[in-house]
Amino acid sequence: MQTPFPAARSSRGAYIQPRKFEFADLESVPQYWFAENPIVSHIENAFSILIPPGERFFIRSVRHFEDRATDPEMADLVRAFVQQEGLHMRAHNEFNASFKRFGVDVDRESAYAERVFAWIEARVPKKIQLGMTAFLEHITATGAHMLFVEPLVAESMHPEAARFWRWHAVEELEHKAVAFDLFQHVGGGYALRVVSAIAAVALLARPFDRISRRMIRHDPRRLTRDDHRRARALQRKLIGPQIRMIARYFKPGFHPNDVDDRRHLTEWYAAPA
Repeated sequence: MQTPFPAARSSRGAYIQPRKFEFADLESVPQYWFAENPIVSHIENAFSILIPPGERFFIRSVRHFEDRATDPEMADLVRAFVQQEGLHMRAHNEFNASFKRFGVDVDRESAYAERVFAWIEARVPKKIQLGMTAFLEHITATGAHMLFVEPLVAESMHPEAARFWRWHAVEELEHKAVAFDLFQHVGGGYALRVVSAIAAVALLARPFDRISRRMIRHDPRRLTRDDHRRARALQRKLIGPQIRMIARYFKPGFHPNDVDDRRHLTEWYAAPA
């Protein structure tokens, strides 16, 4: 795995190293790569479809305020955050394009996701956009945390997909506090933090649901009772802990670094590429 970009460090212990990701054998990833289940695979694919336009939204929301990051340390962290998000866009575009061989209309779903974020950028105040980014980064960091603490997640994935999502998860954990700290730095208080989080849910829950349902509906495979049963069982196992972690965001004194993920990062750094 190449690391052509400089790392950024903070006095609070954050370490952000942008890294390119190269698939070893993307063609080996099957259509139902998550738990061999069409429902959960399509749900995760819908999330992946939203990532490239979402990352562009994150980058622009942070860059709008980057001139306020006058502290050199914060400026370095913002730079590394932007680089990581740009690399995520590239990798997820490649991953998403691979769905086409299974008949998924990736272009249609991606265009719809682009329109959703364009609408948000045109109508939502910039500071709320940054607050939305901070909250959505908390959600992705929560999923990344689960990938490392709950073995069932990685065990349910095809190995090449698991390698890809672990790479993404590591970088989410590395930069999970950047947008949050910048939001606070530019005057985003608790009330605006909550309003921004509610806005993120209100504006993105329906598009996410629409994409995932449409992908499931247009899949020629006929879903069975067992497909539904296994999907519900997996979701019951994983969703509860994630919701509890996400809910911490609404505590007045919350900070993303309240969850210490350094051990998971250190283990990943030490593992063979």
